[in-house]
Amino acid sequence: MSEIETPASTPETPEIPLPDGIGLSLEQARALVGKVHGEMLPKNDAILMVGTILNAWISEIQKLQARHENGLNRLMAEKTDTYVSGVQTAVAQLSTSLSSASVEGIRKVFDDHAARLNAFKNSTAWLAAIVAVSALVNVAVFVLKAVR
Repeated sequence: MSEIETPASTPETPEIPLPDGIGLSLEQARALVGKVHGEMLPKNDAILMVGTILNAWISEIQKLQARHENGLNRLMAEKTDTYVSGVQTAVAQLSTSLSSASVEGIRKVFDDHAARLNAFKNSTAWLAAIVAVSALVNVAVFVLKAVR
């Protein structure tokens, strides 16, 4: 009986990741092809030119990326400096306004308290005067009743 192999029953070749690092030397590329495909490429095989071209491309990409990174760093430094100075200005203004608002609020509370205390003193003076007059009237009434 011949069994038909289906895609599910065929063993899949495991994916072999590229070695760490940027770019492959020609020997690394040959070794990788040999490991994955079981065929060793000769040193002068034309397909190895692709590796050389890709390594050159990677080198140019790295240069471009470094250039963009420097530009981005400069831009972010400028924007960050501007933002930080703006935040410092806002904090200084806020602390000044909060300090003056706090002083104004405390002054208002003390002024209100002083006004109430003054009103209380005036009321106490009037009440003392009324009590004194009432006491004199009571004494006068008792003296007049006693003389009669």
